[in-house]
Amino acid sequence: MSRTELSRRTVLGRGAILSTSLGLGLLTTTGRAVAMNKAELIEQMASEAGLHKSEMQTALDAFIDATTTALQKGDSAVLVGFGSFSISKRSARTGRNPAFGNGPADDSPVTFESCPEFAAALDLNPGKGDEASARCRDADVVIDAAYIASETGRDSDSRLSEADAKRALDAFINATTKALKKGDRLSLGERFGVLSISKRSARTGRNPQTGKEIQIAAKNVVKFKAGAELSKAVN
Repeated sequence: MSRTELSRRTVLGRGAILSTSLGLGLLTTTGRAVAMNKAELIEQMASEAGLHKSEMQTALDAFIDATTTALQKGDSAVLVGFGSFSISKRSARTGRNPAFGNGPADDSPVTFESCPEFAAALDLNPGKGDEASARCRDADVVIDAAYIASETGRDSDSRLSEADAKRALDAFINATTKALKKGDRLSLGERFGVLSISKRSARTGRNPQTGKEIQIAAKNVVKFKAGAELSKAVN
């Protein structure tokens, strides 16, 4: 075999190996949940709202601060059109860490329930988030554009008008919807927590009015995992 043929075979072989490696790399990365961090979220919000990133950060921080303060007091908080946050009422128990198969379960001390509008935008099934409508309607702290404008109005350097606050909150909900529909996880900062889509298995429940057992179908829900700082603050 000539030296030229050997060189050609070597190049082709290496090319095949490289192509296979790249293909395998794509296969192993495809399907992994990508995490959108807070900075990327703010950039996406600014693009959607047509406002400065600093304004988006101001609005987002005002929402996070208001929710955190409410939870620390034991109150619930709702971002209108998005969802409600409340303290989980779970009895003490022994669980298992899903990553290691032992140790305590990785439970969040904060529960998130999607408001009907947000559930509908995400095409959550079955239903459109009706079970959460009461929590969204009756939360202790209601966060909307007027609330954000009022909170940011205390600082002349970061004041947002009600109109700009509404644009910011709408951009936040839209950006979050797009990320979750793609299967991405969304980080709202280490001090607050992460949103993702989770499948809730079918189970037996009870009708709160009659106490009668009912079968609750499996469905996808938005899961919130509180960050270490928020978990510490509410425990």
